[in-house]
Amino acid sequence: MKKLLILFFSFVLLTGCSGLKNIQDLSYIVAIGVDYDEAEEEFTIYLQGLNFSNVAKQEGTRSSEPIPNMIGVSKGKTINLAVGKLYKKSKPTLFYGHIKSVVVTESVLQHTFDDVLEVFGRNRSLRPNMLFFSTNEKLDEVFAAKGLYDYPPIYTVLLTEENHESLREEIGGTSLMRFRREYNEPMGAAMLPIISIDRQAWKGDDTNASLLISGLDLFQHGSYKGKVSGEDAIFTNWLNSSKSKINYDVYMDGELVAVFYMTAGNLKKSFHGKGKDPVFDLTLNVQAELVEIIKSTSYDGLKEALERSIEKDIKDLYTFGIGKETDLLHIGDGYYRRHPEQYKKLKDHYAFFLNAKSLQATDVDVTITNFNTYNYEKEKKFD
Repeated sequence: MKKLLILFFSFVLLTGCSGLKNIQDLSYIVAIGVDYDEAEEEFTIYLQGLNFSNVAKQEGTRSSEPIPNMIGVSKGKTINLAVGKLYKKSKPTLFYGHIKSVVVTESVLQHTFDDVLEVFGRNRSLRPNMLFFSTNEKLDEVFAAKGLYDYPPIYTVLLTEENHESLREEIGGTSLMRFRREYNEPMGAAMLPIISIDRQAWKGDDTNASLLISGLDLFQHGSYKGKVSGEDAIFTNWLNSSKSKINYDVYMDGELVAVFYMTAGNLKKSFHGKGKDPVFDLTLNVQAELVEIIKSTSYDGLKEALERSIEKDIKDLYTFGIGKETDLLHIGDGYYRRHPEQYKKLKDHYAFFLNAKSLQATDVDVTITNFNTYNYEKEKKFD
């Protein structure tokens, strides 16, 4: 009797798995792209799909044949209607549990960004920590890009985890949750990394399209404020992220003298004064590793040149942000958290209370922690 009961319960439990599918019998959607046609008032959705074999073969022996990326395209009046149209045209079944990235086009940023944010924010099947990007490229070309040596797209910056590779990428991705939190703050800019395609860096049998983060789209209290690109974007990200490291060129009298590899501490803001408008000082500690000496110079002279150069770049970046009424250095959010009563009075007069005179002083202290193989003595020159 006892054996019969065990067999019965085993049968009941095993039948609970009968509806599950084998992992190789699913199409894994790993990224969603959203474009918007203002004239037609219509969304175009791009889904980047991977089969289990796109990934599994990398753990052992690689497949001798390249495995193609699958990109689904559909249109609809809403994002959900467009995605729904792909269900009945997709076998093996689409699986959305592993979506890691969302990419939106510039048209979405300009015309329907709040609606798109709400759709992704309310969808319970999507993880709030998935990466969020914008792009000026064609979405099907972004999703067609692979890693070097024909590695699958999971090795590109589009699908790299936020905290995993940010030390090396200079500008890392940002999560949907973090972006939405900063997007709705009254001060402090929200920044959306811009995905671009580089077709020149690597050459092979065919031109390799490499993905990179080329800039940041800027938002202030829910309003789009333009973008910052190139070296300015890298410097902005470096100041706002203690995880980021950058290469930094030092010039003296217009001549390149050295290159450093640097990590920034937290940018400290000291508010002072009792006037109507807040004023503040900035203090930054920097850890620097000497990478290369181009021209022999003294230790003290080089250290001072590095500190003054960083101070100038911070002031220039602050001025650039003020011109766009954008708080790139997250100064204003520190003020309203520490002085909520004064902030309430300020916001009755200004929508954006920072100006060119708000920044009083900037002090950067650099500690050179590594000199590579260069020999030096203080008061003397590098050899």
